[in-house]
Amino acid sequence: MIWILLILVCYFGILYGNVVRESQKKYLAIMILIILCILSGTRYNMGGSDYYIYQDIFEGSPILSEFSLVNIQDSWLIKNYEFGYIFFNSVIKSIGFTFYGFTLVHSVLFYLCMYYGLKRYINDYYIFILFFLYKLFFYNTFISMRQSITIAFFFYAVHLIEERKTVKYFVLCSIAATIHNGAWILFLVYFINRISLTKQKVFCLNMIFIPTLILSYIDNPLLDYLSFIFENTPFADNGQRIGTFIDTAGLSSIDIFHTLEYLFIMILVYVFFEKIMKIDKNAEVIIKVFLILLPLFTLFRDYEILTRIKDYFIFTYPIIFGYLCMIDNKKYRTVVQIVGVILCTFGFFKFAIMFNNSEMMSYKSYLFQGISIFQ
Repeated sequence: MIWILLILVCYFGILYGNVVRESQKKYLAIMILIILCILSGTRYNMGGSDYYIYQDIFEGSPILSEFSLVNIQDSWLIKNYEFGYIFFNSVIKSIGFTFYGFTLVHSVLFYLCMYYGLKRYINDYYIFILFFLYKLFFYNTFISMRQSITIAFFFYAVHLIEERKTVKYFVLCSIAATIHNGAWILFLVYFINRISLTKQKVFCLNMIFIPTLILSYIDNPLLDYLSFIFENTPFADNGQRIGTFIDTAGLSSIDIFHTLEYLFIMILVYVFFEKIMKIDKNAEVIIKVFLILLPLFTLFRDYEILTRIKDYFIFTYPIIFGYLCMIDNKKYRTVVQIVGVILCTFGFFKFAIMFNNSEMMSYKSYLFQGISIFQ
């Protein structure tokens, strides 16, 4: 499947760049997204141990007629997982779907939110899909199922930040936070619209955070205080869980390759800052969201609980690359596109080969297993 997918995406790129008219590009992209949605939603027993954990959650969730806080308050579900995610499982289960139907519904929700939420920001769907396959496709549509729902909500909510629709944004974030605790960070993200963006500020932020990379290679007493702070929050259970993750710093660090990759894009953003800002009226909010990643790839790169939230903001990579490809310099544009393709292809296969003993290299769909999505 992986090789077929690569050929399909390459063919899509040829059509997108050389054959179809501008007015048809959107429909070609939608077709590719539908194919990816089906691949994600009909995967069969794929996604490592998380897949089976989510299957157990679905099987253990009560149908809506039996759902109440009284019934689930002593359940292993509510002790380990968020109320909103359990409720979502119950809704899908009550409709009459099996877990295989749930994975398809989950996939459709993710791709719909991604498309409708980000379409105003995407100028080059081919670049976007390449980076999506590299950065988000496997982990957020095959493995993670709680956080990926909240990521999808954030895709849909980005325009609310730009339009300063505070109430709608906070309501959506509140719903997301009941599904995955990591979504609480999204409340703070809203306030980026209060900060003006200049090239000088981009430079200063980099000068502050890039030197902190050295802290990931030595003892870092400053961050040890985070564990104490979280463990003494009013939300004791979640606080202790977060504190435990922080105590395990260094066991699941962000690969230095990903940090260097981010800094490479940052250099391009800084060098072509003025041109990018002129290309698209939405560029400012995208760069602001992109800058949120800076401390995550430098100061906090050793802390798993903090680096997990990077997936909320990774979607800015392909959008920024799309801006770069629109700069009026044919030679430069070609170089950027080639670098993007090589980077994404390498990262895509690296994940497919290295994750869970190359599980992703042998894709299986339940469409060919004689399995029904209905109970």
